[in-house]
Amino acid sequence: MDFLIKLRDYSGKIKKRFILNEYYIRRIKDGKSLGASFMDWFFISLIIGLFFYITIFNSIQNFVITILLTGLLLFIYVFLLVYVKRKVKKKNILKINEEIGEEQIRRRIEKYKDNEFCLFIKDILEKYYDVCFFQGCNGIDFIGEINGEMYGIKCIKSSWDDKIYLKDINYFIEAMREKNIGEGIIVTNAYFSEDVKQNVDYLLIDFNHIKNMLKEIDMFPNNEEIENLIVSEHKARKKDLKENFKINRKGKIYKFLLLGLALYIVSSYVAYPLYYKIMAFISFALGIFIGVYNLAQYMRSIRENRL
Repeated sequence: MDFLIKLRDYSGKIKKRFILNEYYIRRIKDGKSLGASFMDWFFISLIIGLFFYITIFNSIQNFVITILLTGLLLFIYVFLLVYVKRKVKKKNILKINEEIGEEQIRRRIEKYKDNEFCLFIKDILEKYYDVCFFQGCNGIDFIGEINGEMYGIKCIKSSWDDKIYLKDINYFIEAMREKNIGEGIIVTNAYFSEDVKQNVDYLLIDFNHIKNMLKEIDMFPNNEEIENLIVSEHKARKKDLKENFKINRKGKIYKFLLLGLALYIVSSYVAYPLYYKIMAFISFALGIFIGVYNLAQYMRSIRENRL
């Protein structure tokens, strides 16, 4: 029993690794599959091997030595190629995981309402600075002490393409003056305009800064979480594909039969009637096959219910 459990776990790990490799190769190769990439590599290596063989054989005119030298050169070539490709692939995978993690954070923020976004930022800042912030008022979202200095916090949730301008935070600046709070932090999921960067002395935290803070407090999706997400999305797509191609849908029977009838009628008025009649026959055959299959499944279910 333990052996079967270990075998199942090992098989699951291999399957997971295959799914991940297929996904990463498609992302790196702009949609090209793992099999297609392997075939490209194989044929390029074969061409280089033939080049080595022909060049060496023409030089020394000895078959055995030519084979040995060609094999040695091809081995060195493959070894260096695999080594370089592995380093490049690892770098690309880290970049892809970064993009996926960033997309997950963006989706998470998009679901938040303004007050939920404020609480999300509050949680990040408290973990990052290891302090507690309290509810503010009159345009100040939170107030807290960092390294002995009192800080006022303002959270602004905006669309991703927007920029925060000086006019958007004037009321916060006025509220800070009224409360006599010298230090402030303004946080947004978007970015700040140049006039804000040049004229505001408070700490400005945009999306890139949020992302870096999440990494430092281990709230950014790690590689294992991202890999599990890739596998789960692959399984979901596979399940949806199976659902879309289920053969036991009654609607498909009528669609194939009507399509066959339409093609047969149209065949009398087109330049290639034989082609349309063949397609009509195929549609009729598929409709009848699905109908017979459904009938057999129905009779089988009745028989099982009787038993």
